[in-house]
Amino acid sequence: MTDGTEDQLLQILDRDAYRRLIRPRNSLALTHLGLRIGFHVGSLALATKLAADRHILTALLVMTPHLAAWSFLGWAGLGHELFHRNVFTSRSANGLLFKICSVLTWNNYAFFEITHPIHHRNTLGPEDVEANTKGHITPRQALGMFSFDLVGFIRRLRVLFMNATGRVPGGAKIQALIPEESLDRRRVRDGARIVLLAQSALVLVFVLAGAPILIIGVTLAPFLLSGFNRVLANLQHYGLSVGAPDTRYDQSSRTVRLGPVGSFFYANMNLHLAHHVWPGIPYYNLPEADRLLTGAGRHLYETKGFWEGLTLLSQPVSLSSRPSR
Repeated sequence: MTDGTEDQLLQILDRDAYRRLIRPRNSLALTHLGLRIGFHVGSLALATKLAADRHILTALLVMTPHLAAWSFLGWAGLGHELFHRNVFTSRSANGLLFKICSVLTWNNYAFFEITHPIHHRNTLGPEDVEANTKGHITPRQALGMFSFDLVGFIRRLRVLFMNATGRVPGGAKIQALIPEESLDRRRVRDGARIVLLAQSALVLVFVLAGAPILIIGVTLAPFLLSGFNRVLANLQHYGLSVGAPDTRYDQSSRTVRLGPVGSFFYANMNLHLAHHVWPGIPYYNLPEADRLLTGAGRHLYETKGFWEGLTLLSQPVSLSSRPSR
């Protein structure tokens, strides 16, 4: 956090409360992880059995909730929280699970490890190459996001193949951040190679195991019914801008009110202002921190529910800059 915000934030959350909320709770984190694994593996196991019995349509229907939730394992969800190394007390466990979630969602973890700290230090500022403030969704894009996002799949493959050969697409800002022949460039290259090799190995295993439906349920899952995740990810900073140092998180981050199921799969990233104010607090402790921000009247941008958020993203960016309560 910046020096300008520190005194104000300590008035909202005192040091004792902060020390309590920042402390990881392994038992709760393991319970949540077990629920996620049980949900996804159970859905895939049932769908595989149905497909083996030639009930293909039923198998696909069974996988629908699983597909809608799979993208939340990525950087707009659990994977993002694991990156912050505060879900479990073991930083190595957090790091390993972060990489696994990245691979399963076709994301180059090495790239995120470079860009995300900058996003938090300079949210929406000139150095932030990560945040999307213009995530307007057109009807054509919505069609892909709520079915199969072929364009997104091809784009992700293209970027990963470029990374795997040592190239990083993007403008001058990206090139300056990850210069050629640098250690970071090699890390991005190696990360892409691991993602591509791991995904290829999974496809081979699924084929040899006689369960090709798992190619849909795992390999293509990040690009099937991904709209629920992508809408929420786009809402985080849509239409906003960096403010003065003492209000920049209020000005640059949006909170989205969701029900318990959506908040669980999204790992409470809908409480995005609280996350940016206190990024060290584990996701399962964020609701308490958010209540303190709400009581202090610090929310300038707040959206109620997924559908209101989707409506907001379908409008011109200028409309999204109006504060809502």
